[in-house]
Amino acid sequence: MPATPLPLGTIALDTDAASPLYRQLYDALREAILAGRLGPGARLPSSRLLASELGVGRNTVLAAYEQLSAEGYLEGQVGAGTVVAATLPDSLLELDRQARSAKPKAANANMRRLSKRGQALSATRRTMPGYTRAQARPFQHGLPGVDEFPAMLWSRLLARHSRDTRNGLFGYETGIGTEALREAIAAYAGAARGVACTRDQVIVTAGAQAALDLAARMLLDPGDPVWVEDPGYLGARGALLGAGAAIFPVPVDEEGIHVATGIERQASPRLIYVTPSHQFPLGATLSLPRRLALLDHARQCGAWLLEDDYDSEYRYQGRPIASLQGLDKADTVIYMGTFAKTLFPAIRIGYLIVPEALVEAFAAAIRITGHVPPAAVQAALADFIAEGHYGAHVRRMRAIYAARRACLMESLDNELAPWLRAAPGEGGLQLAAFLPDGADDRAIAAAAMEAGIHVTPLSLYRLEAGRPGLYMGYAAIPEPALKRAARDLAGILAASSCPTHS
Repeated sequence: MPATPLPLGTIALDTDAASPLYRQLYDALREAILAGRLGPGARLPSSRLLASELGVGRNTVLAAYEQLSAEGYLEGQVGAGTVVAATLPDSLLELDRQARSAKPKAANANMRRLSKRGQALSATRRTMPGYTRAQARPFQHGLPGVDEFPAMLWSRLLARHSRDTRNGLFGYETGIGTEALREAIAAYAGAARGVACTRDQVIVTAGAQAALDLAARMLLDPGDPVWVEDPGYLGARGALLGAGAAIFPVPVDEEGIHVATGIERQASPRLIYVTPSHQFPLGATLSLPRRLALLDHARQCGAWLLEDDYDSEYRYQGRPIASLQGLDKADTVIYMGTFAKTLFPAIRIGYLIVPEALVEAFAAAIRITGHVPPAAVQAALADFIAEGHYGAHVRRMRAIYAARRACLMESLDNELAPWLRAAPGEGGLQLAAFLPDGADDRAIAAAAMEAGIHVTPLSLYRLEAGRPGLYMGYAAIPEPALKRAARDLAGILAASSCPTHS
């Protein structure tokens, strides 16, 4: 059908166009107003007359007029009908843009700055490696095998709790977590990790980072000394800096955090952050003698121990050592866990298990911070655990990840052997591999990234100088892709100026 002429100029409406007729009319009138063909105060035809002339329904014209009026292009005047507004919104927007582009006065610029803690958080975030939103890149760490997750089963459980608004899950909050989920977490942590707790000690949070942030803000005052593992987890460092903590790096070796060095550097920390089950990023398991020494020193100096039980579910050799919390007799340990690595990152559910004396304070604080995940997701997860699906999924994924780890280890023993040697470790979703002394791990990681290979330099996680290396994930990558990526990485290393191991 040919276009219908518009009597206000050269603009036309096209009934065959994809855009609705009212939107075409809106665009035509707005363009005519901005171009000056319809000046301020110009009177528009009545909706009935214009609809008749255009051959469209009156509601089409009314919809266009109402949208233009709502945005400030038209206004109604008694006795004059609908007219073009005297001051157009685009003029106001242009004035606003000019005001924002003007250079602010020095005094105002100094007043409107980030806090010192905000600056520290911002700087930490700029150093953290990013995660792709689509398919995982080879060796990208921190990602589980999401393609193996039982999504249909999960969707049924989620739908079960999303159908009825009377089930108590549609309100503003669920306090420290739904009762069923806290019960399930307490039972699982007790059976699998030897954690001693009741459901009342479980604080459900919107992911591990929210748990870190809540614990740091509740336990630290600005300037309080804190031990952190070096190299260590940047997310924890950011949360601690956000609370204003004074960071004391403590070196890590094949037995985990070096407690004696920590005591030499700062004998009276307010808090000690550790990843004892699978140290991030080197992968060591904190030995039993050091666990006992750490607990003893925390008890003597009055420090809190924040135990991040990172990747504890995935251990491929031997039996895991009990959690620090399970060995603690003095209520010094706050235990932290997450479902992001065992299920999928977007679930955004983590948890803290706190001593009974802290429950009331943490319960009050979490309502203020808003670190509470959606109630329906909590309810679905509680069923997923209680009905045995969680344990079955973890067991199945442990076998898959073990095979993928073995595939990567084979490549490290062969084509990657001249440059990379795996750090000691027996589990997890990723591993660290050391480069020869003098290698530039950041330059190598950047060259690999250009080739689509996501390895992270170990130096990124260090506060002090240490052995260079690469952090390599394998959990989300099928074995054929791991083999191809290893060959490609070997080619990149061979073409670089990277020295080789003697």
